[in-house]
Amino acid sequence: MNRQTFLRAGALAAVTALVVPGPLAHAGPPLIGGAGLRPNAANLAAYVRDTYPGVLSIGGVRQDRLPDHPSGRALDIMVGGNTALGNDILADIKAQAARFGVSYTLWHVPAHYDHVHVTVS
Repeated sequence: MNRQTFLRAGALAAVTALVVPGPLAHAGPPLIGGAGLRPNAANLAAYVRDTYPGVLSIGGVRQDRLPDHPSGRALDIMVGGNTALGNDILADIKAQAARFGVSYTLWHVPAHYDHVHVTVS
């Protein structure tokens, strides 16, 4: 490989790294607030995006009076009025709680009828 080819390959790799995001880049539902997610939350978001195409969106890092979302430890998995989907997601996450480091979940309690809230360690 000559110097010019080497430099082109390096430039292409650098541009690709800027344009093609890392593990949070999926074709699934949008992830809002993905920057700053803790590893367990990022892994759970990727799993949900890959597994449940009916999810409307996933909310991650945002300002809140409680520390879970601002710290990158919480996800809001938006299902809208699809209670069956929310039930399925909740059951799946509970069954894999150790894998994702789940601390607690909220579903079908006040302010959590349209999304499953998950906080991880």
